[in-house]
Amino acid sequence: MTGAAVGTPPNGEKVADRMIRAGVVGMILPVLLLAVGLLSMDVFAGSRLCEKSSGCLALLFYVLAVGRWVAIVLAWPLLYFLRVRPAWPVAAVAAPFLVAIWEIALAPWMSGSSGFGLILISGMLAYPLAALVTAPRVSWPWRAVPTALLLALYLLTFLPSA
Repeated sequence: MTGAAVGTPPNGEKVADRMIRAGVVGMILPVLLLAVGLLSMDVFAGSRLCEKSSGCLALLFYVLAVGRWVAIVLAWPLLYFLRVRPAWPVAAVAAPFLVAIWEIALAPWMSGSSGFGLILISGMLAYPLAALVTAPRVSWPWRAVPTALLLALYLLTFLPSA
């Protein structure tokens, strides 16, 4: 052992730095998604895609519904760009966290604005947790707690609907 601190990978990156950079990814992706949604509302205003009764809100919700899956795919290059190494495990592990959070946000008992807010911050919750779980040289309790949280989220969201 070279005397490196516990939780410090061989490249010197600290787990907290890794989690912060992953959290930044979780902030950037929803901002990009909202920007695309608002831009599409502006581009298609007055067309048949924007109906008279709801304006372009239906288009915005469609962009958000499809865009969140695109955001999962875009997370890997963004994580890589922000020097979260290795990036692909963080992106892969964050996806189940995101799906569970989205299911909670879309649950019938969740109010509309609270659910929308939860979807917007879901990346800021999921990507740092995924960065912790996939960090090199992290002890098993630090990996087990977020994994248990994920299992609890799945039980909370998917069992009552079954």
